[in-house]
Amino acid sequence: MKHRTLFRFKLGKKSLFISRLLLVACFFAGAAYAEVPSQKTLSQDKRYTDNGNETISDSKTGLMWMKLDAFQQKGHLLDWKEAFSFVENLNKENYADHNDWRVPTRQELVTLYEADKTSRSLDMNVHIDPIFAANGIASLWSSEPNGQFNAFGVVFNTGDVFSASTKAKSKKSVRAVRNIK
Repeated sequence: MKHRTLFRFKLGKKSLFISRLLLVACFFAGAAYAEVPSQKTLSQDKRYTDNGNETISDSKTGLMWMKLDAFQQKGHLLDWKEAFSFVENLNKENYADHNDWRVPTRQELVTLYEADKTSRSLDMNVHIDPIFAANGIASLWSSEPNGQFNAFGVVFNTGDVFSASTKAKSKKSVRAVRNIK
């Protein structure tokens, strides 16, 4: 049986031919691999589930969080308005197959703070379950303004709520959240 050539690659003086049959076999092998579900893992106290798709589910609150904060994903700090733009882009990209991500409230952020747990942020130890990616930013914006020029957030080395200028970027990021349905 003769196969038609789809691609031809020159390797020195020899040519390599890939037939349609080989190409189809590679396609199906790749498709089968892509359908294998990611491994889910639980936090030590079984409160959190790493869903294997860069998200963490919280069984206590019914919330799903990004495993990485925006700084870890984008490599730069964000002011308050940029935090909303970052989340808007997650929804446009259908991040982790969801388009209902949002900036969390103060109360939602505070639920992540656990004094008895320690993880490493970029510049200090933070009290968040180590199932979340290490080396993020310790101060995360909330969705809540504080007056006309400030907004609230949470500092994860102390658990304290902060209020800062909405234009401040110094050591601030966002961790998007969504409700689990």
